[in-house]
Formats: sequence, C-alpha cells, structure tokens
Amino acid sequence: MQLFIQDSSFFALHASDADGRVNSSDTSLYAEAPRHYLDIDDYPNFHNLPHSLDTLIALYGWERVKDNGTLPWATMWNMDSLVNQLRRGDWTRAYLTASDIGHYAGDAHQPLHNTWNYNPGGLHSRYESTMLSPTYYLSQLYIVPDSVHYVSSRINFIFDYILHSNSVVDTVIHGDTYAKAISGWNGSGTAPAAYYTALWDYTRVMTLDQMQRATETLASLWYTAWVDAGLILPTGVEAPPLTRAMEFSLAQNYPNPCNPTTTISYTLPVGGTVFLKVFALDGREVATLVSENQSAGRQQVVFDASRLASGAYVYRLQLGGFAQTKKLLLLK
Repeated sequence: MQLFIQDSSFFALHASDADGRVNSSDTSLYAEAPRHYLDIDDYPNFHNLPHSLDTLIALYGWERVKDNGTLPWATMWNMDSLVNQLRRGDWTRAYLTASDIGHYAGDAHQPLHNTWNYNPGGLHSRYESTMLSPTYYLSQLYIVPDSVHYVSSRINFIFDYILHSNSVVDTVIHGDTYAKAISGWNGSGTAPAAYYTALWDYTRVMTLDQMQRATETLASLWYTAWVDAGLILPTGVEAPPLTRAMEFSLAQNYPNPCNPTTTISYTLPVGGTVFLKVFALDGREVATLVSENQSAGRQQVVFDASRLASGAYVYRLQLGGFAQTKKLLLLK
C-alpha cells in the first residue's frame, strides 16, 4: 500500500468526486445520490436487516430500497472494482475508485447519513459542515495512528459500522437541543457562534471517535483490496525479503553526461502501466521510452539521444499516481 500512502494528497483532492456525480434527474437504483446514505432505521427490525440487496428488494421493492439508500452495496461494488483494477495494474482507475471508497466510508460514519431523521430543523449541515469547518472546529480533529486489519466479510463489516453510526444519531440530536438552550438560538436564521461552541462541547467525544473509526475503516478496506488483489500478504505472513525491500525508485542515468546513449534503470514495487518520458527544459516531450504494462521488479531501458541537440533534459517515470523525475545531460 506504499503507493497509496505516498499519494495521500491525490485522495484529498478527489475525496469529493462522488458528490460531483450526483444527478437529481437520475432516479435509477444505481444512481449516485442513494450511494451516500442508508436510512437503515426506516426498515422494521433493522438490526437484523438482510444484507443481500436482492433479498431486500424482494421484501420491500426497489423504490423503497433506492429511497432508503444503497451505501453498503455501493461500497461493495467499488471494493470489487478496486481489487480487479489493482490486480491488472490499472492504477489510474484504482486511485479514483479508492477515493470513492473513502467518500462512502466517510458518509457511513456521519451519523445523520444513517437514519431516516437525517435533517431535523436543518441540523445536517450545521453538524456535518459548519461545525467542522475552518471557521469553527475543523482544526480540533485529529487521528491516532493505529493498525489495519483484513476484512474477511466485507458486507458484515460495512453493516456493523453503519449500525454503530446509527446508534449515535441521538447524540447529535440531543446536542442540537442542548446547543439551542445554551446559546438561546430558537432555530430561526443563522446560528450564532455560541450555538456551535455548545454543539461541539456536547458532541466532541463522539465526533472524534467517529472520525477515528472512519479512518481505520478506510485503511482496512484499502488493505483488504491490496491483499485480495495479491499485491501484499496479509498481516502475520512473512513476505520474501526482496518483495519487502522493493520500492518505487528511479535511478540516475548512466553514463551522465552521455553521448549519445545512456541507460535508465528503475524499480517497480508492483506491476502496472508504466510511462517513461523525456522532456526538454521548456516542458516539450521529446521522447517516449516506455509506455506499456510491466511486472514488478528492476527494469532498464537504453535511451538513444542521437537526434537531440546537446543540453539538459529531464526524464520522468510514472506508475499510477506516483512519479519521479531526474535530469540528464547530453554532450555531443
């Protein structure tokens, strides 16, 4: 998972992509909008709700199931996609799918995404967006480093954390009542700062716990996908030393300066589609040395620069969302 760890900024940038795909005119069961919530307590005996989407549709009809949300199954669909994308080295799609899984895991840990009573008196945005904005308490959020674990039953795991989120819905609602009483705000117009201070005081412990749980959930889902794709061994199994030591790296070309040929070596921790290109210092691409699927391990290519003018150039190696660049000098 080192590539995911190294490219955390990519996931931050694409964390809200799923929101951008919401289309209110799409009323199908597989639309984007229902993927962001599960009104689980709208179903009778919801603590024992069938986990099979087909069974649920047979019991309650697809329209009710769609209206109540498809969050657990959307997470499952994306996990299946991520495993297959990792397995075939489709890093571009894998990064985007992993971002979507992060979004759905985050939604599943927002209590008001897991109840039919999701927006009493406009509380949804006050709690989820405004209270946790830079204006108020975003800077108070923190995550304690912890260990991932392999998820043997994904659907059960997903329903477990959704049920936990549903169990703390009352904390948010009671916090709203408390904050109104403390601040004197009657719910009309814009809530004052005193309201958000009181709401944070009341919900702080629960909110921090949910954020911690969401982070651990996402890390474990990603880890599970990498294991199921055969890219890493599950915890507790000793990996071969070569595999463990292998990292994404681009070596300095040799010889450097060169005239006119030089060798470029690099190491891939996993297989995938690899691009190795050479650019002039003004950004123009002057050569494509590699554009193909390659296996994990050490690779090298000989670059013949005989058609280029003397001068400095840069060469760039890319595998999925991770890249390295180095400079070479051509002297004829």
